[in-house]
Amino acid sequence: MSTPRVDAGDTLSGVHIALVIIGGTIGMAVFLVSAQIGGSLGLYHAAWAFAAGCLILAVMGSLTSYVGASTRLTTYQLCAHAFGGVGAQLVNTVIALSLIGWFAVISNTLGSLSDFVFSRLYGWQLPVAFYVVASSTAIVLVTVTGFRGIDKIALWMTPAMLLLVLYAAVGSIDQVADWSRPVDGATEMSFSAAVSAVVGSYIAGVIIQPDYSRFARNTKHAVGAAFIALGICFPSVMFLAAIPGSALSQVDLRGLLLAMGVGLPAFSLLFLGAWSSNVLCLYSSSLSMSTVVRRIAYWKVVVTIGVLGTLLALVDAQIYLVNFLVLLGITIPPLGAIYLVEALLLTRPAVADTTSSPARPQTTQWRALLAWVLATGFGFGVQNELLAITGVSSIDAILVSAVVFLLLNRGRFRRPVLIAAV
Repeated sequence: MSTPRVDAGDTLSGVHIALVIIGGTIGMAVFLVSAQIGGSLGLYHAAWAFAAGCLILAVMGSLTSYVGASTRLTTYQLCAHAFGGVGAQLVNTVIALSLIGWFAVISNTLGSLSDFVFSRLYGWQLPVAFYVVASSTAIVLVTVTGFRGIDKIALWMTPAMLLLVLYAAVGSIDQVADWSRPVDGATEMSFSAAVSAVVGSYIAGVIIQPDYSRFARNTKHAVGAAFIALGICFPSVMFLAAIPGSALSQVDLRGLLLAMGVGLPAFSLLFLGAWSSNVLCLYSSSLSMSTVVRRIAYWKVVVTIGVLGTLLALVDAQIYLVNFLVLLGITIPPLGAIYLVEALLLTRPAVADTTSSPARPQTTQWRALLAWVLATGFGFGVQNELLAITGVSSIDAILVSAVVFLLLNRGRFRRPVLIAAV
């Protein structure tokens, strides 16, 4: 069942929720994105990009967590009230596809790194596809257990990953020659694009935060966990993860591992992060798609998405990483802004009653879809320096979507309607 009832005995503390979020952020993505941005901007300017991007994530994450904890509704259920039943299916498909893309990028990079490390350390001559398929199979098996299995992984892996990130940063920080100098050969990137890339690196996680925060003990636990994890821990981890690349003048992970000695601790850092991130990607994408293909059992959806993500991973999906992140940083944030406006300002959400099964709204809410399309278009205009409010495409897309959706629904503002489960 993709949207089970959350009973009092199923709730978790803010510490547990925070560990799950942090476990999702300290993954392969953080090293890929941090190395790219640190190498392109230099550590000093990259630190500001990390802070700005993570502040956006923290504010939105706190709001989506609050809504999830106060209503006990999944992301799909919240989207259904903002976009209508059919519109919500479209939105959840987009979210699921973005997460499948992340799954593929991380799986491919993990397979390449596994081959690189084990061939050098032990002389193993196995195809990259073997590592990709083996790791993806294990991740699928864990994800089938649901959120409880993910929670257990986070409790064990997150502290270890934090220590390993700190170890790598401390071991290389004295080799940083110039904190403002970009790495030679790094791809050029504007500050706005860097902030959008930071936002894109976890914005899908923020949007689907209700899937986890609905398990929080109360709204204070949910909001506190999200803000600490995304506003404090995430930018700190991104900065620490960028240090080795800048210190060793490497933005490619294989080159970085080689420069660090290709030791097992360095590889373990990336492996643990990739594992945690991909479990969360697969869980959330499966949860989203389960709302679209309701007649298929949840475990079958997990397996199907796992197979699709694995196949995509075998065709070098990671070469499109930066463009993929910028795309996510523009298209996904407006979705969250719209369902937040609906939940916080238009419908006054109440705790879900999942014991009943009211009819699922089928009417597509074209106002929500219009706001999303206009905001996304505006974001691309900002990215190409044709338009601007703040100059950061992610922020501008959020602002435009919220304002347009409110204006289109000004007659419903502050209307005391309760949200029920769908």
